[in-house]
Amino acid sequence: MALTLISPPAVAPVELAKLQAHLRVEPGDDDEFLQHCLDTAIAQFDGADGELARALVSQTWRETFEAVPARGQSVELFLAPVSSVARVEVFTSAGNWEAVPEASIELFEDDGRFRVAAASAWPRHGLHRAPLRIEYVAGYGATANAVPKPVCHAVLLFAAHLYKAREPVVFEGAPVEVPLSIGRLVANFKTWWR
Repeated sequence: MALTLISPPAVAPVELAKLQAHLRVEPGDDDEFLQHCLDTAIAQFDGADGELARALVSQTWRETFEAVPARGQSVELFLAPVSSVARVEVFTSAGNWEAVPEASIELFEDDGRFRVAAASAWPRHGLHRAPLRIEYVAGYGATANAVPKPVCHAVLLFAAHLYKAREPVVFEGAPVEVPLSIGRLVANFKTWWR
């Protein structure tokens, strides 16, 4: 399995102005570093490398699979939540990628896991290290307002922490983790089976 970002989100789940207001920093004061902290905080939670294994704002990803499932079987998509499947292709024995007809693709959710199945048999695949690829749209929605408020607040708190604590945090000579409140805000949104 490999994931490639095709189309990034059009907006951020938390805007710079909101972080500036939270920190009581005037616009224009340290904007570049504030944006860096915000981008880092978003990356901590969002997308394929984020600790939630979720896309926050709608974005398109291509995921490849090492095998094409048998008839009646499905594959599990890595990111959640998934709103739509844009394209499913199988590498055929003819040496080209064949699109699976959209009408035969089924996207479904099973206990918080998003899966893709073919209503009819999957096309016969050829020799390829990853003969199945699926493009899909993942995220809570196209706007920042669609992202759950606890996740947005965790991003805001983590960005503020990065801004204020510019060095590793140490208490009585030992390094400490970021505030527990951030972990608690996102705990219900983590994909624990990854």
